[in-house]
Amino acid sequence: MGAHLDQPALDGAADDREADHGGEHLREERDQVDVQDSHVALFDRLRGLLPGREAGPLDLGTRLIQRDRLDEAAAAFAEALAAAERPSDVARARNKLAIVAIRRGDRETAIAELIAAAEADPRSPAAITTLGNLLLEDGAIDEAIIHYEYAIMVDVDYAPAYHNFGVALHRSGRKREAVRMLRKATRLEGRR
Repeated sequence: MGAHLDQPALDGAADDREADHGGEHLREERDQVDVQDSHVALFDRLRGLLPGREAGPLDLGTRLIQRDRLDEAAAAFAEALAAAERPSDVARARNKLAIVAIRRGDRETAIAELIAAAEADPRSPAAITTLGNLLLEDGAIDEAIIHYEYAIMVDVDYAPAYHNFGVALHRSGRKREAVRMLRKATRLEGRR
């Protein structure tokens, strides 16, 4: 082997604290930071096919949203809401109903569902992240970042908060931090 390789460095985890030295190799990641990796949706679909895993109404509704079957998804989430036993279950179902409303372009209903989710469980990382998404969509990047940071503080393993935090950081010009957040989201998604 002609080139000297630092094998321990190659075998270890990436150290995001090191200097970028121009960052040419990260250009594509930085340019594509607003695009969620297609493999994330694929992994979600594959997980639903695993034996021994019974798909509940939330899982079913999530798959229906991905197929743009919003009426059926809303019905599945309403079923999940009716069966909810804990405040966190209520918040999860309400957040999903908010996402359906957003996809339909009905912001008023989405906000009402998010308020109901927050009333049920003020520490729902999904609802906090969805609210951050609405703020980001409105151009309130700093406020969105605060929501993503809070969602991560509530649940350090909630991958969508890291992904959306990365998008918000990218839009605010903080590209290195954005790449770190997107990498963290991808690692967390791979563990699910």
